[in-house]
Amino acid sequence: RADIVRRMGASPFIKWAGGKTQLLESILPRLPDRIRTYYEPFIGGGAVFFALCRAGRIRDAVLGDMNHELIGTYRAVRDQPELLIEALEALQPAATDSDRFYEIRAQDPSDLDDVERAARFIYLNKTCFNGLYRVNRSGQFNVPFGRYKRPKVVDAETLRAASDALARA
Repeated sequence: RADIVRRMGASPFIKWAGGKTQLLESILPRLPDRIRTYYEPFIGGGAVFFALCRAGRIRDAVLGDMNHELIGTYRAVRDQPELLIEALEALQPAATDSDRFYEIRAQDPSDLDDVERAARFIYLNKTCFNGLYRVNRSGQFNVPFGRYKRPKVVDAETLRAASDALARA
C-alpha cells in the first residue's frame, strides 16, 4: 500500500481554512524520518498526514477532530471510496447551481447514510464560499454558495489515493 500511496500522490481531497499545504516545506524537515504512529488531533484537510504518507514516513496514524462530519467523511473515503465517488459524480452537475446548493445544504445529515453524508460534506466544501466550514448554534451548516466557474466536486484519483493512505489510519 505504501508504494501505491507514493505513486498516486495522496493529497488533501477537501479545502480547509488553516490548511498546512503551503507550510509543508517548513514542517516536514522538523519531523522524524520514520514515525511509527503519527497522531493528528486536528486533521482538517490532512496536508501533513498525506505528505508523510507520500514520503513513506509513517506506518500507522491516529487521526482526530472534533468535527464529526469531517471524521465521518474521512471514514467514508477510507472504507467506501467507490460508492462515495459514485455519489459525488451524481452531485457534480449541481456544482454551479446555487438553488441546488441551498437544497443540499438544507438536508439534515442525520437523515443520510454514511456515504451520502460524506458526499454532501465534500460537495458543500467544494462549492461553498472559500471552502469554509461553519455551523450556526443549531449545528446547521450555514456557509453561502461560492462563485466558482467549474468546481471539481469529484476527483476520483485523489479520493482513491486518499483511501489507500487512510487504510493505515
